[in-house]
Amino acid sequence: MEYIYKFIEFAEESGMINLIFWGAIIAYLIHIYYKKEENEKYLALKLVGFFILGGFRLEFAFNWYPIIIPAGFLLYWFLLKNKERPNSIIKKKATILGVSMLYLTVLSNIIYDSVEYRDMKFDIKNISMDTLKEDYETIKNELGLSLDTNIINFEVKYDNNKKIKLLDMNIEDKEKNKFVSIGIYNGDYSVKQSKISSKGQIVEHEFGEFNTTTEELLETIDNIELKKYDKADIYTIKYENNLSYIENEKTYIVNLADYSTDKLYPNSEIINASCIMYIPMEKVSEGSWSDIDYKYYLTNYEISSSEENYEDVEITIENINNKKSVLIDDIYEKYELMEELNSINIARWNGENDIDLEPDLFIKDNDGNRLGLCSKDKVFARRDIGETSVWYIVPSDLYDKINLYTMK
Repeated sequence: MEYIYKFIEFAEESGMINLIFWGAIIAYLIHIYYKKEENEKYLALKLVGFFILGGFRLEFAFNWYPIIIPAGFLLYWFLLKNKERPNSIIKKKATILGVSMLYLTVLSNIIYDSVEYRDMKFDIKNISMDTLKEDYETIKNELGLSLDTNIINFEVKYDNNKKIKLLDMNIEDKEKNKFVSIGIYNGDYSVKQSKISSKGQIVEHEFGEFNTTTEELLETIDNIELKKYDKADIYTIKYENNLSYIENEKTYIVNLADYSTDKLYPNSEIINASCIMYIPMEKVSEGSWSDIDYKYYLTNYEISSSEENYEDVEITIENINNKKSVLIDDIYEKYELMEELNSINIARWNGENDIDLEPDLFIKDNDGNRLGLCSKDKVFARRDIGETSVWYIVPSDLYDKINLYTMK
């Protein structure tokens, strides 16, 4: 049966069906032309005109289902059929050919849609988080989806061995006019497809300002480091778009260049974001689960801040070289400093060699965050959060800008 589906898809997408239809139309019009009852000027053009009249239609939608009315044929049947004219028999046949081809085309489209948007199963063994990205590429290629698709909804649950227990993945391919749902049923991938234009709930689907493609999402999940918990029996990963409220202390920024993560500054106010939610869960009884922890990993975000955000923040700048330490207590000065730090472009250092530097200019706050800048090589900075230290590449003028605070 799959070979028949493949042939129907090939025949439609290669244009074979149209070629057969138009070949048959031209052949039949030539055939009836030579069956004319009498000679008539421009008869060939008139037969083409009656054929077009028979195929003329009016179409409107009712509850997202198209209703097709053969308006041209009805006009001919009730107003033109009984009118005296030469070669009326073959003109009638040309009109009937037109309306026949109209409904044959409709039938052909129905058959193609039932094949193109059919439900499918993929017998892929050992479905796990380690192979989810590759499995999706296999499914995408089999379905003939576009290079990039929009992720509408995503949730996956997996155990400590990374075996997937539940998958709910909805994607939209606007280029191919497809809405695809991917899940797991009886150990196989189960795929449901539908035509976007026939689904009212997604035709007007609005994405937030930030949208992540399916490919980007799976690549990110495959590469970011997610902490394992000894007590966890199951892990849940969800994708959320257009979020406006997130607990900052549980939030990390994903650097998409290398998929490293950094803790979001505690006083940042998130206006809008798309993120990956990570929830390790512990089984407390049959059918009952409890969250051990949860974290947000921002893939795209917009952050706003105001003076009030830094009212309770204590910021200290310390220069080891001149042994000066300055407490920034003016709220407007704190705001300007933090806006300066939030606006710069930084990149995580991924060099093969360790950095043989020691920072001598520090920016510290009362939440344990510390950023150290180096006078010997001003493009490097070290961020310390607790016992974790990460090196970054920063603008070369940042050291001098921050050091000005210790020279006042």
